[in-house]
Amino acid sequence: MKYSRRKFEVPLAAALLLPCGSAFAQSATVTLSSAKQYIRGFGGMNHAAWAGDLTAAERTLAFGNADGQMGLSALRIPVTDGSPDSVNVATAKAAIAAGAIVFATPWNAAGAMSAAQFPSYATHLTNFVSYMKNQSVDLYAIGVQNEPDYGAQAGWGSWTAALCHDFLLSYAGSVGTKLMSCESFSYAKSYYDPILNDSAALAKATIFGTHLYGTAVGSYAYPLFDSKATGKERWMTEHYTDSTTDANSWPNALGVASEIHNAMVTGQFNLYTWWYIKRSYGFINNGAVTKRGWCIAHWSKFVRPGFYRVDATAAPTAGVSVSAYKGDTSVVIVVVNTNTSSKPLTVTVDGSSISSFTRYTTSSTKSMANDGKVTASNGSLSVTLDASSVTTLLGTGASSGGTVGAGGAVGSMGGAGGSTGGVSGSTGAAGGSTGGTVGSVAGAAGTQNGAGSGAGGGSSDGLGGQNTEQGGGGASTTNGASGAGTAATAGSLTDSGGSAAAGTPTDTQSGCTCQAVGIARPDWSSFSPLLLGLVGLVSRRRRSR
Repeated sequence: MKYSRRKFEVPLAAALLLPCGSAFAQSATVTLSSAKQYIRGFGGMNHAAWAGDLTAAERTLAFGNADGQMGLSALRIPVTDGSPDSVNVATAKAAIAAGAIVFATPWNAAGAMSAAQFPSYATHLTNFVSYMKNQSVDLYAIGVQNEPDYGAQAGWGSWTAALCHDFLLSYAGSVGTKLMSCESFSYAKSYYDPILNDSAALAKATIFGTHLYGTAVGSYAYPLFDSKATGKERWMTEHYTDSTTDANSWPNALGVASEIHNAMVTGQFNLYTWWYIKRSYGFINNGAVTKRGWCIAHWSKFVRPGFYRVDATAAPTAGVSVSAYKGDTSVVIVVVNTNTSSKPLTVTVDGSSISSFTRYTTSSTKSMANDGKVTASNGSLSVTLDASSVTTLLGTGASSGGTVGAGGAVGSMGGAGGSTGGVSGSTGAAGGSTGGTVGSVAGAAGTQNGAGSGAGGGSSDGLGGQNTEQGGGGASTTNGASGAGTAATAGSLTDSGGSAAAGTPTDTQSGCTCQAVGIARPDWSSFSPLLLGLVGLVSRRRRSR
């Protein structure tokens, strides 16, 4: 866990005059006219051969958006190593029927890639896109390679940054859908800088995908992308906070909410994708949504494709994180409180005439509980956040500060060069957002017949630690030494994956450099004014992960 320090000058005498518990103003401002990134969605991975397919009921839980459902709007699936097969088709069709996008990533083109293999590899990707299209699954995008910087250790395709650049430059626009960049294991900027610094490659690029294993929160930011990649999208396509803890364990599960906040605010990602949707440490387990699932649902149910993140006071007080989003007719504010005590918070929404917000809370005792209406007066509302909780405030009605651009229809480029549309001025015409509520999956697209017997993928050593996956008759084993990482590490992790349709997977991971999560910060505001004056106000600490 990493903390950053920021000077916060307050005279000691003034500190002594403050009443206990009010040393810091606990208020946040949301500025609707200051739009940030376009939101493509929130989702997870379905790898039927490794972890078992989702059942029809689980597809509805994941992609439906009625009460008790998660509202995921993106699904990641693997590209079959050899000839395409249908093992992930039923879940992909259900996701699309519910309004989600589906994208695919290739894994096990094992061995070091060379330019001489490019033509046959491009054909491989194109054939998969065509096969899925013939199965009524129109892929939104397909990646070049999963974790090319980890492939040599893990036993799948190993690519240099130069090869990732060259393949995208040569074949973007010719594989039947958008071609996403290579997806680095740990957001290694060296895999993306060559594309950003080459105007020809950048013109062909639409989506930059990455994973966050071992990546410090401060490294989520990407100034070069900000300066050069206008109209392109950043996707976080795979991560999990840890794989040893049950997904219902609290406050550990709250770490998912903290990570999504950081991904949206510091990383400015357009899309966030978790690892396995169904797992003991995932969003669904034993046929029910887990606490981790409800944490992502605080975004996925309400922050729909076509929304924009808008500027908000990200850290109004210690242990409290705020992000905000707008659609054409709604404003969504998501607040994470990692403190072990309740916290009062006043939020001012500049440019809004919304008179009330519906409050939803997940905590140790609540799972997406509807806590009723919060009245707003002149754009200001006050709430008391539950201890160790994530809260969504949903306001619906006319607002000023500009309306949201269309952002591109699902399955289209969304403008030249992958542009995602813009934000109009305060009087601009509304651009059709896909906000609103998506109904439950109609028909659930087929029946679950158990996982296929796909063969697993070899064994290897590497940074990611030990990971054993079983699904159906196949197994994939990765054995690795503990990784070093500059971010706070999760220590020695042992993952028991929980039951899946194909049987009982056994996952283990030791030495993962994933972020440590779910650990409550000290609640400094409950200390006396004198102590605050002496040690609390010279430097203000806030969680930076």
